[in-house]
Amino acid sequence: MAKTGLNQARSQSRLRVEMVLPTLELGGMETITCNLAVELARRDHVVGVTCLQSEDGPLAQKLRDAAIETTLVSCPGVRSNFLPDPLLKSHFARRSPDVVHTHNGVWNKAAVAARAAKVPAVVNTLHGFALGEPRYYDGLRWWASRYTDHIAAVSEPLRHHLIASTKVPPAKIRVLPNGIDTVRFAPGTAAGSLRRRLGISGTAPLVGCIARLDPVKNHSGLITAFARVSTLCPDAHLAIIGDGPLRRDLENQARVTGLGDIIHFIGEIADTSALYRDLDVFALSSLCEGTSVSILEALASGTPVVATNVGGNCALLDSGRCGLLVPSGDTHALAEAIASILLNAALGERLAADGRAWTTENFSLEAMVGKYERLYHDLVR
Repeated sequence: MAKTGLNQARSQSRLRVEMVLPTLELGGMETITCNLAVELARRDHVVGVTCLQSEDGPLAQKLRDAAIETTLVSCPGVRSNFLPDPLLKSHFARRSPDVVHTHNGVWNKAAVAARAAKVPAVVNTLHGFALGEPRYYDGLRWWASRYTDHIAAVSEPLRHHLIASTKVPPAKIRVLPNGIDTVRFAPGTAAGSLRRRLGISGTAPLVGCIARLDPVKNHSGLITAFARVSTLCPDAHLAIIGDGPLRRDLENQARVTGLGDIIHFIGEIADTSALYRDLDVFALSSLCEGTSVSILEALASGTPVVATNVGGNCALLDSGRCGLLVPSGDTHALAEAIASILLNAALGERLAADGRAWTTENFSLEAMVGKYERLYHDLVR
């Protein structure tokens, strides 16, 4: 059979895939996992989602709408990182998947239990690292890799870390970047809903950040940078969209620095597709990243991006061709980059066009799902 025909035959073969993650809270990893599950189900695969901490959350309804079964299997404690948890093992045996696909936070527990349940293939996606995580986490990842057939790292820096620090054999790892729905996230006429919500005019420059309010995203640095932006662009506003443990501290920082009237904390919004088109600039000041879903969504929406040069951000922005990269922690450079787009319409238009084209070609949801589908088939054939 010709190679094309073989690939088509594989893509048409139904698989049973069980996704495993901690919760269904709204976050980049969770969104990517749910999108992958839904698209696999649309391709006629039998997909389930297992959560080890909570099956509630904003993404649960999306899975229910796609008729994807979600199950909570609680297996707390350290022991199940090394020895199969009986409940999780029984769950996998009952579900009888061809592939168990684990994600950050559950890799050890899910891989050990899946192997004990004689699941044919175990895959893990490494989405990123926690800020300031203990050194022994690399040891846990090494242990989990022994029970895993293949690892997908969402960026080259993550792959390098797995090889250099976790000592995972290079042949066991591939870079498989995240992908997003480039039809849903696309350029278009701004609806103005975000501006109306904030009570600002349609001509006021609006910068936005959509990310969980967590230390790794460094919203504090963005607020500091925006003090400088406001001196260069006095009418500019900043919309911080998302929620998390640092919200109160960040709101207090904005008040103390006298920016309370122009920095707006929106909270969590489940469907952000229309929001990007209201923004003049999307800014992300992360201290580390894998493949940022928010950056991809902004690029696909035709929104100019400024981001710190960490993790996979350089690759997402094509080394600065499709967005402006600044050093991590350099709030002055961050402010200057944001202001340069706000003050130069031609620059913003060029970045928007290049970013949209780049993302559509390289980071579509369809391409990502196809790569995972081929990986599954290669492992279970």
